[in-house]
Amino acid sequence: MKQSTISPRQTIGEVGMIRAIACMSVVLLHSIKFTTGESTEGAIQFGLWTLAGLLSFGTSTFVFISALVLAYSYPNHLPKQFYSKRIKFLLIPFACMAVFYAIMSGILNGWSIPKLVVFNLLGAYHGWFVLVIFQFYILHQLFNKYIDRFSAKWVLMISLVVNVGYLAFFNLVEPPSNNQYISYIWDRGYWMPFTGWVFYFALAYYCGKNYQTFMQYIVKYKVWIYAALPVSIALILYNNVYSSFGFGSKRMDMILFTVLLIFVLFLAFRHVKKMPPILSAISQYSFGIYLLHWFYLQMMDLAVESFHWSLGYLEIPLLFIGGIACSYLTINILNRMKIGKYIVGRVNVPKSATTLSNRKLATEIKS
Repeated sequence: MKQSTISPRQTIGEVGMIRAIACMSVVLLHSIKFTTGESTEGAIQFGLWTLAGLLSFGTSTFVFISALVLAYSYPNHLPKQFYSKRIKFLLIPFACMAVFYAIMSGILNGWSIPKLVVFNLLGAYHGWFVLVIFQFYILHQLFNKYIDRFSAKWVLMISLVVNVGYLAFFNLVEPPSNNQYISYIWDRGYWMPFTGWVFYFALAYYCGKNYQTFMQYIVKYKVWIYAALPVSIALILYNNVYSSFGFGSKRMDMILFTVLLIFVLFLAFRHVKKMPPILSAISQYSFGIYLLHWFYLQMMDLAVESFHWSLGYLEIPLLFIGGIACSYLTINILNRMKIGKYIVGRVNVPKSATTLSNRKLATEIKS
C-alpha cells in the first residue's frame, strides 16, 4: 500500500463519530445485561442478548480506532514523552478505577478487596481494554522497526490466522482442569494478550498509515462490504443458536462482523461536514464514560430493585441515558480539578478536526 501524504497532525473527523458510536454501543449492551440478568430464556431475552453480543463490537472498534489514529498520527516513530503522557492519562485512570471498583465490589459482595484490586489491575474489570491498547503501542514500534519491510498482505493474513486461531482455542476447547487460575484464564484472562486482537491492530496500522488508500479501497468495494455485513450477522446468529460461544466481542466469528461494520461506519460518515454536538460530546468524554458508566448502571439498577419499580424492558433506555449523562457530568466536574483527569481521564478536545469533505482526500474519493 502506498503511504498517505496527508499531514499526520490532522484529526480524522470520522474517527470521532465512530468513537462516539462505539462508546454508546458499550453502554447500551451493559444496560441490556443489567436489565435482563444472566437469563437467555425466552425469545425476547435471547434476542436482547444477541443484540448485546452484536453491540460488543464497540470495544473492538475502540481498540481498532486507537491503533488507526496511532499509525495515522505517528507513521514513523513515537514522539518523546509519548509513554509518559499515556501513563498519566490512560494507565493511572485505569488503575484508579480498578481500585474504585474493587472497593465497591468488596463492600457490596463481601469479597476480599486486596484480592479484587490485584485482579482488576490485571484486567478483571471492564477497563481491561487499556491493557490491550498499551500492548498496541509496543506493537506499533515493532511494526515500524521490523514488520514494515514485509508485504502488508502477508502480515494481514498471518495476523488473521493467529487471531482466529487464538480465539478459536478458547472458544472451542474446554478448560483442562477446575483450577481457579485456569478457570480465570478461560473465563476472561485470555482477553488481555495482544494475540486476541492482533488482526485488528495490523489492519488498523495499515489503514491509518495509508489512510487515503484505505478510503479509496472501501469506497471501491463498498457494494461487497454492504452485502457481506448481513452475512456476517447471520453467521453470528447461527452460532448463537447452535453453539456455546457466549455473547461478546471475544469470539472468532465477531472479527468479520466488526471489521465490516467499521468499514460501513467509515463509509457512512465520510461526507459528514460537522459532527452532531451530542456525538462530539460523547466522543470527547468517551474514555471517562467507558470507565465510569458501569458504576452508574449498577447504582441505578440497585435503585430500581430497592424501590421495587416494575419498569420491565423500559429499564434499558433509562440505564443507557442515565449512565451516559451521569458519567458525562462526573467527568466534567472532576476535570475542573487538577487531579480529576488522573482519576477518570481527561476530556479529549481535538485541536483541529477535519473530515473528508473539506480535505484534498474528498476530491479523490468518488461515491
